[in-house]
Amino acid sequence: MTRSTARPLSARWTPIALAAALVAAPLGFSTTAHAQAAPANAPPASAPDPLRFSFNLDVPIAGPGNPALPLFFEADHLEGQPDDRMRATGSVRLKQGDLVVRADEVTHTYADNTAKALGNVRITRRGDFYSGPELTLKLDTLEGEFINPNYRFARTNAGGHADLVEFLGNNRLRATNATYSSCTPENTADGSPGEPDWVLSTRKVTMDIDANEGRAEGAVIRFLGVPILGAPVLTFPLSDARKSGWLPPSFDVDNKSGFELAEPYYWNIAPNQDATLTPTLSTRRGAGLDTEYRYLLRGDSGTLHAYMLPHDDVAGRSRGLVDFRHQGDLNTSGNPTVTNYELRWRRVSDDDYWKDFPRNLPSLTPRLYDSHASIERQLNTRNWGLGNSQTSLYANVQTWQTLRDLSSTADAATQVISPYRREPQLGVHSRSTSETGWAWSMTGEFNRFTNEDRTRISGDRVHAIAKLERPMGDSGIAITPRLTLHAVSYSLDRTLATGQKEASRFIPTFSIDSSATLERQANYFGQDLIQTLEPRVEYVYTPYRNQSDLPLFDSAPRDFNQYSSFDENAFTGVDRISDANKVNLGLTTRLVNPLTGAEALRLGVVQGVLFSTQRITPNDEAPVRQKLSDLLVLGSTTVAPHWTLGGTAQFSAQGHRNERSVIGVRYSPGAWRTISADYRYTRDSSEQLAIGWQWPIFGKKPPMDDSMARQAIAQTTALNFDKPTSGGSSCKGTWYSVGRLNYSLRDSRFADTLYGFEYDAGCWIGRIVAERLSVGRDQASTRFMFQLELVGLSRLGSSPLRALKDNIPGYRLLREDNSVLTAPSSLPTSSDD
Repeated sequence: MTRSTARPLSARWTPIALAAALVAAPLGFSTTAHAQAAPANAPPASAPDPLRFSFNLDVPIAGPGNPALPLFFEADHLEGQPDDRMRATGSVRLKQGDLVVRADEVTHTYADNTAKALGNVRITRRGDFYSGPELTLKLDTLEGEFINPNYRFARTNAGGHADLVEFLGNNRLRATNATYSSCTPENTADGSPGEPDWVLSTRKVTMDIDANEGRAEGAVIRFLGVPILGAPVLTFPLSDARKSGWLPPSFDVDNKSGFELAEPYYWNIAPNQDATLTPTLSTRRGAGLDTEYRYLLRGDSGTLHAYMLPHDDVAGRSRGLVDFRHQGDLNTSGNPTVTNYELRWRRVSDDDYWKDFPRNLPSLTPRLYDSHASIERQLNTRNWGLGNSQTSLYANVQTWQTLRDLSSTADAATQVISPYRREPQLGVHSRSTSETGWAWSMTGEFNRFTNEDRTRISGDRVHAIAKLERPMGDSGIAITPRLTLHAVSYSLDRTLATGQKEASRFIPTFSIDSSATLERQANYFGQDLIQTLEPRVEYVYTPYRNQSDLPLFDSAPRDFNQYSSFDENAFTGVDRISDANKVNLGLTTRLVNPLTGAEALRLGVVQGVLFSTQRITPNDEAPVRQKLSDLLVLGSTTVAPHWTLGGTAQFSAQGHRNERSVIGVRYSPGAWRTISADYRYTRDSSEQLAIGWQWPIFGKKPPMDDSMARQAIAQTTALNFDKPTSGGSSCKGTWYSVGRLNYSLRDSRFADTLYGFEYDAGCWIGRIVAERLSVGRDQASTRFMFQLELVGLSRLGSSPLRALKDNIPGYRLLREDNSVLTAPSSLPTSSDD
């Protein structure tokens, strides 16, 4: 399955039009012009002027709303009469606004209002360059021709050549044998000014700027002299507007589907709607259709992604997925009430879908798909005289699709437990603050819980949570006493261990949270820094209530980290409230740059002290009797130049051993140079080592900093105007190695791997990447990605960019995306590359 949300091929070929359209743009003068009187002290018209002759032509730039700008005219020699025929020679220069025209000779004929420029005709405007031997233009009708023009566009750092550009009147033109490339002479096989590594050429281009439409005939892209993509006839927009059309084909190669070819078609339905229809053909699975529809309304937006494989030749049945998302609001102008809603529906055809189609799955959890419909209404009101408050009413319906592991080696450890459905969830939440400093919040909620596993208990739950707190202190010291009340009531579909279907409980919690931030000036590592000392102490008391007979609808143990350690409840959700009589202690110190605020070093420790036994434990385990909780140690630093180190470690106070740790180091001495290593350990569960990198391995090395862009600008400025294919970069012929290896030390095997190469040839980039993803204990999906990026034009092939960004910390594109080929859209953005 291949998903594509790129813009149409017509939009990607917009540079064909630039070969002529941007040549015409600087010449958009009005249809009349007149010369002002020459200065009284000017020499005779027929005599040479050794000091340069100059005068102004009052010629406004064409276009509605543009102010009239004078045309400044300079030349070494001037002869003739303004009302008959004027001839200027010797370094002729015309300037109007940001337009500059230079030529060896310019002749203006008054009778037909025709201007003719000869010899080294050069035009510059907004960084764009144009040159040619001869330009003829009728200023009244904007008809004429530019012979053998060369051009270069600052926006794409690329250009080309045309045999002839014909001006057919106001905002209409035709270019013959136009080319476009970002390559320089050094991007040819032998370094000679021959055919560049890649070039886009077209036999004829016709443009109607008023109609915003262009038509190209015989358009072909050649790479290393070989035609790789072409179209006999195509149309394209002349602006950033979207236009229906075929996109460049793409392909994927993997061990699940074989070779798969996709040919997307972009359909510009309306200014606020579009769709991409992508027929696919797989050598192993057969023909399918991938579809994405997007829309944008006044207060609503959404996307629909569907993939259909009518008959999978491998599985012998139809396969597919549907992913629909809609977001909107029901707000009216002047109404303080805010109402937002969201719809999400995600489904796949079968349990093995996540194994056979691991790419572009509609969820971060490939075996668990959430679908829901939710609405929230916020009311800004004042309640009960306690001060400013905000109240929200919300409702939600949520279901899940859980994919089972049907392989022969599947066991209980590889199965996913299906979450409970909420059918429905209704609630109200209100919070308020007063001028006296008191703050309160209250949440009341009703849930109907069901599960696709009929052996699990289901039923209704009503709960309420109320909090009252009084923050005290200033920016340096803060103390917050807090009282929390938990109330819950159940009405179940089957009897509990107590023999009843109904149960309830009420639990109060009292806590005092205090913290301080102390600072002092310090000098470490030869730097003036600010060192902070940030202690935090929290006391929590929650009485014990027996909850072993209550169901577990949405509760689970919290992860142990520096933030969850200061939560009053050791469980998420509502069904379990942990008893507590303890103090949580934390101490953090930081080194901060006083000028930039950058953090050079952070060290911290967190630990809890129990004053009584904790009886509510995960999975009804034995009560916790030890006085000291596990010790959490954390740290991070960027003190060493180009190095970043960080990690956390959890030590058991009872067993005096490492229970869990994460340690990472990264070295990034400059752009496109990064190496990282991560070690992750969980006792009796997993132990993994991951290494990721992006590094030049052969060829001329790129700059160690971000000076490549500055070098490109300097090189562009120094370009010879008459080299039609000048451009590219000084970084030619550089090989990069990219990859990430995730090795399981516990199983002595590679879990997931990604490795490949990138080649920067100056005006094009090639990428070859292989990716292996585990889709089971003994199964893996292997994918090969090949991409050719023609700098300044487009990317062709199967994109590995998302895989590289997601897996390699610090990965950076070899070049910024400087193409003009993706038309900006107000439609919802897509996560696809």
